[in-house]
Amino acid sequence: MKIKVDTEKYNENLLELATTFKSGNEFLDQFIQSKESLNDGLGKTFVWIDEKRESIIGYYNIGVGYIDMLDGDDKYKIGGSIHLNFFALDEKYRGIVIDEKKDGTKVKISDRLFADFMLKVYELRAEYIGFSFVTLAATDEGYSLYKRNYFEDLEEGLHFSFKDDEKGCKPMYFALDILES
Repeated sequence: MKIKVDTEKYNENLLELATTFKSGNEFLDQFIQSKESLNDGLGKTFVWIDEKRESIIGYYNIGVGYIDMLDGDDKYKIGGSIHLNFFALDEKYRGIVIDEKKDGTKVKISDRLFADFMLKVYELRAEYIGFSFVTLAATDEGYSLYKRNYFEDLEEGLHFSFKDDEKGCKPMYFALDILES
């Protein structure tokens, strides 16, 4: 099954499509169904809509942040980041394999939506803003998606600020480049 990911920036005209969105996580569902998902002060929301434009397949919301290094009582900023605030897939699309790589690795719909997010990250970095990392707070359900996309658990001594809804989640990061001395 081949599916083209064609996300678009979320706007007020698409709010009605979100009324049927069900990811299995009530908090994520409420976010996309609320006007908070349109709040530019929080981040930018992008949605993937089905071909008939009848429902939202998935969405993500991105903002900015940074990673600190903790040294005793001191904090040092080591690099800016794009932060994945929210990422959700409607439960009826969960686990569906849409492609297979030459090495036999199965590609799921969630991988394609996540790849779209990462393309957006590289576009932002190339055109608009400098940063070194991508950060996120993984739920138990999302952890394997991020691990298979090369995200690492945040190392001891490193820290980024959590939003209230991210408490209890696993902090993860992806280094876009590593500068060698």
